[in-house]
Amino acid sequence: MAEALELVKRQFGREAVILNTRTFTSGGFLGLGGKPYVEITAARDRSDLPEAKSSVRRDTGGLRSRTRESAEGAAPRVAIATTATASPAASESILSEVGALKSLVSDLLRETRRANVARVPGELYDTYVALVGNAVAEEIATELVENLRGRLNDEQLRDAGVVRSHLAKALESMLPTAGPIRIAAVGEPYVVALIGPTGVGKTTTIAKLAANFCLRDRKKVGLITIDTYRIAAVEQLKTYAQIIDVPLEVAMSPDQLKEAVTRMSDRDVILIDTAGRSQRDAMKVQELRAFFGAIKPHETHLVLSSASSDRVLFETIERFREVGVDRVIFTKLDEALGFGVILTCLRKVDARLSYVTTGQDVPSDIEVGEGAVLAEMILRARAAEK
Repeated sequence: MAEALELVKRQFGREAVILNTRTFTSGGFLGLGGKPYVEITAARDRSDLPEAKSSVRRDTGGLRSRTRESAEGAAPRVAIATTATASPAASESILSEVGALKSLVSDLLRETRRANVARVPGELYDTYVALVGNAVAEEIATELVENLRGRLNDEQLRDAGVVRSHLAKALESMLPTAGPIRIAAVGEPYVVALIGPTGVGKTTTIAKLAANFCLRDRKKVGLITIDTYRIAAVEQLKTYAQIIDVPLEVAMSPDQLKEAVTRMSDRDVILIDTAGRSQRDAMKVQELRAFFGAIKPHETHLVLSSASSDRVLFETIERFREVGVDRVIFTKLDEALGFGVILTCLRKVDARLSYVTTGQDVPSDIEVGEGAVLAEMILRARAAEK
């Protein structure tokens, strides 16, 4: 404070008027380690009080000034701040305290969770925590470890290899899969639609499926997009269609969609790309029902991003369930916060998994969803945490 007052006197003289003083802390983490500031607002004399036109700030980096004169040439007012810098020893002490606080919070959360899951056998508690940490819902994790406890004796429970083997089989049995799209001989093109919210990768996934049908399975593919909200999406799909040499049509209404399907009657499979709809936009979701009512797709795949939070995924599932969902495709496994979210969502939507994608490359980075593979992914993540 004394240093700040001295700066005021140097700037405006001993007749300076002190208008306001305050102290505050800036920076740091959770209120720790911040720099303390003293700020003084002053004017040369009382006649200058209506104007506030310059400031001088002092901190450990030296004195910096900034002056802005008014059009009338009124004398400036000054705000001065000083800071104090913590010593290296004090900073180290603060960091140590923060580390201890984080450890305490972690222990507290662990004990709280243990208290909340009294049904979990003690010898399987670490297994339970690892499952929950990999985004498996708590009720599902509890069910898994309770089943293990009922099937294994005490000696087996102490054998990590036995526990892992049984856990893998249990996870696989809880992961309903549909396998790849199998084009049925229905006397007409097999129509498959992809739906889902914005940004989950529907257009890229459509391109991957189309390329694999054409290049690997030698099927005649047709593409239709009803995503007329984003010009970039149409252009992106058009580029993919040109590369793999398949026809692309754009439909702006249910009638146009029906006509486009009719014009592609010579195709083996028709893949339909849809506009991303927010799970909270009920009107847009209802539009999808009108489009699909005109053509009645053989399969409807809900595309979900495994990088989304549980709350967003559950909202999406609830809203798009109204359209009718046969299969689920999970994208962005390379960005997933936890693979267990796939299991949790499949149980909630009551649908089977068809594909997962692991990147942006076309036509690669897409795989058929397999329960055994996903179970291993969950367990690998669990092992990595130990």
